[in-house]
Amino acid sequence: MKKYINIFLGICLVFLLAACEKDEAATPHASMTVNKDLLAINESMVVTFNGFADQVVVYTGDESHDYELRDQNNTGFVVNKGVFSYSYSVPGTYKVVCVASTHTDGATDLKRDTCSCYVKVIDDQTEIEKLSCPQILYDEVFAEKLNESDWLMTLPRKVKYKTSAMTISLSQRLRFYIQSELTKVFIDGVEYSSTGKYNLENDLAIKVQSDFGTVRDYRLFTIYYPEFKSMSILGVEGTLVRNEFKYDSFVYEFTLPAGSDVSHVTPTFELTDATEKAYIGDSEQVSNVTAVDFTQPVTYKLVGVDPNNANVRAESNVEIKIVFE
Repeated sequence: MKKYINIFLGICLVFLLAACEKDEAATPHASMTVNKDLLAINESMVVTFNGFADQVVVYTGDESHDYELRDQNNTGFVVNKGVFSYSYSVPGTYKVVCVASTHTDGATDLKRDTCSCYVKVIDDQTEIEKLSCPQILYDEVFAEKLNESDWLMTLPRKVKYKTSAMTISLSQRLRFYIQSELTKVFIDGVEYSSTGKYNLENDLAIKVQSDFGTVRDYRLFTIYYPEFKSMSILGVEGTLVRNEFKYDSFVYEFTLPAGSDVSHVTPTFELTDATEKAYIGDSEQVSNVTAVDFTQPVTYKLVGVDPNNANVRAESNVEIKIVFE
């Protein structure tokens, strides 16, 4: 009986091996669509696989992902759920190759099919994302974007640094944050230099030119945060205290004799520029004219406006602190 069982098992094994030898992978079909064949750098390309395969790999054609160089350690990207997205950081024309493959369960048979298309990537980056004065402390002073073409750089006159107050001039280096390193910047018609200093007392005409050749024009305006140049209450000169982190915030400290009546005082003050004005709430304050009740917390709002451009303005807040002794 045992002999017949062994014979039967042997026959089954022969049939099984014969079946395996005839087992073939299904025929794959490589087919894909690309949402765009003209892309900007850092713009997403979306590849959709429309064929049939057990596994799909896409070679994007740029450095380290070139299908023709796959034997030289260039690799593709495995596509999950039939959709793959990718962006290029360098302009050029790239051959995108889709490899569709099928295989048997035992990997005894493997079949492949490929298809390809070309995409062109251009560098037309002309957008300024950020603009700063990098030499002011640790690159902490950034311009504000007023609209699509105008930027406003608001500078402190001095900044608190350790035990001193550094004076900030209107001759400053500039730093442009633009996505592409190939983009060129021109200031007043001259190519920008990261080590050069620019006179921010004047409005600067900025032209940004992409590697593709597109051009965009900007203008940079600059204004100082307004300050009290001096201020006295009841004949006592105060001391301006700067905020180390907020350049538009100040405290003016006064030490007055005990018993001083500060309920109706007309402070004497001078602002740093003739165009600047001082307010408490919405009421304009005039030096040696407007009376103030300092028994309550008082904060002045200082406003500076470029006389030639109403959009170029800056505001500061000055808290009054009085100590009696």
